[in-house]
Amino acid sequence: MPDGKWLLVTGGAKRLGRAVALEAAPRWNVAVHYRDSKAEADETLSVLRGKGAEARAVQCDLERDDPAKLIADCGVALSALVNAAAIFEHDEIGAIDEAGFARHMKINALAPSQLMGAFAKQLAPGARGAVVNFLDFKLAAPYPDHFSYTLSKYALSGATEMAARALAPNVRVNAVAPGYVLPAPGQSDADHQRLHAQTPLKRGTTAEDVARAVVFLLEADAITGQTLYLDSGLRFAAPERDFMFR
Repeated sequence: MPDGKWLLVTGGAKRLGRAVALEAAPRWNVAVHYRDSKAEADETLSVLRGKGAEARAVQCDLERDDPAKLIADCGVALSALVNAAAIFEHDEIGAIDEAGFARHMKINALAPSQLMGAFAKQLAPGARGAVVNFLDFKLAAPYPDHFSYTLSKYALSGATEMAARALAPNVRVNAVAPGYVLPAPGQSDADHQRLHAQTPLKRGTTAEDVARAVVFLLEADAITGQTLYLDSGLRFAAPERDFMFR
């Protein structure tokens, strides 16, 4: 059983957030954040409890609700935070929608930054904590697709380094930058594997690869302000467009 350590994973009911939650258990108890995916959150709780961890689900709309309330609604003293929740909608520089741009910035950059601040405030005096933010491999080799999304991840990258300095010594702040990992909704397994083979390592990054890296950073007491790329070398291939167009 975990030694009373609680981890909050935003977007923890699905996809990479869920993978992180499952990898962290049973060394960590897990608060699973969700917006609309209550059924998926409940199923994730069942798996976490089966692994020997305590678990609870916490609902919050990161676009409209106060992120500080999410921290409070966990109802426990948190030792770690993983900002995995994000939106990923396509636009290009010639057709930027103001509302869509603002939505990406709110959910992908502002909310995680507010959560980091609220997380740090809830730590007991003298307690240490850790944060891991989700970035994107394309920050190292940007291409023009998903313009607003990418700018929001650049903002979160800067926030990661700023927070690592601002919240030291009590809170370490790091990030992971995954490459192409999970299939898009409706994508065939054959097409998913075809795209995975296009990395320099000729293998795709898996959700388990990413989750293990996140847990490593949560527990690596000497590391802060770092970004760990998990892309099987894809950034060196400098793709010109997103994988959805290949």
